[in-house]
Amino acid sequence: MLRRIIPATAVTALLIAGVTGCSAQQNAAADCTPSMGPGALSDNVVVLGEFGHAPQVSVPKGTDILTSQRTVVSENPDRSDIAAEQTIVGVNMAFYDSESADTLYASPGFTDPKLPSEYLLVSEAAANPLSEAVRCAAAGDRVVLALSPEEGAQLGSQLGSTGNGTVVGVIDVVSASPLAAQGKTRGLPNGYPAVVTNENGIPGVVLPPSAPPTGTTSATRIEADGPKVTAEDGVIAQVLSVSWDGTTELNTWETGPQVLGTEAQIPESGNTFRTELTGAAVGSQVVVLENEGEQPRVVVVDILGVN
Repeated sequence: MLRRIIPATAVTALLIAGVTGCSAQQNAAADCTPSMGPGALSDNVVVLGEFGHAPQVSVPKGTDILTSQRTVVSENPDRSDIAAEQTIVGVNMAFYDSESADTLYASPGFTDPKLPSEYLLVSEAAANPLSEAVRCAAAGDRVVLALSPEEGAQLGSQLGSTGNGTVVGVIDVVSASPLAAQGKTRGLPNGYPAVVTNENGIPGVVLPPSAPPTGTTSATRIEADGPKVTAEDGVIAQVLSVSWDGTTELNTWETGPQVLGTEAQIPESGNTFRTELTGAAVGSQVVVLENEGEQPRVVVVDILGVN
């Protein structure tokens, strides 16, 4: 299954292991307002099993709903990692047909905890029932989602359901991370451009009045303490690419995070700077100088996660 951020009602998702600052996340928890509340169906779904393990679900019959609803059935007392606005949320999800109780989909992480989580993007600009179900939830929470007939039919069709019942989901929130690198800022080597970030962590590049170095070099500007990226990992990242003449080639801060793929996928992806990310920690920001072709460029990469 292709994994990506979920911008609409779908189950494919990104993989990430992120790093967050507790004080910022605690403030987010205090300010966070969920857009979806509990209801007659989500409140009465019986969920057996512990967080992180495949749930056993019993859905009450004859409960008609008009709008999607969510109920937090298990809440973690620690609210330091919150799924606030502009976060990527690691989840394991299972979805069921409310009439037949058939399992339509279950995240691989439910059967093998060593497998990475799937991820949802919590963003007003890309709001959808799955991401809104985890808005304001914290890592360690278990959420029951009952989809409206219209939204349930859409998701059920994508998951291969042939029934007429609505779709009920159980979502375990594994982690919540901001959409920017988090860690200790380090100085860049001589000859590198100046890279600055605003209050939202969005980078900008100030090019030096000198010729770019030849070849490809890289340096870590923000160093996190997440797991190290391997050559076999598919990297999910924010990317700002600026040619040496100052032209912006790519800015995912405006379009949304990208899946950069593995080193073996470079010929397909075209992300020649991907090799420079191997060995860096998830949550870090890496600055890459590429001068291999006609147009030298600077690539600033915030590593949000891997799959």
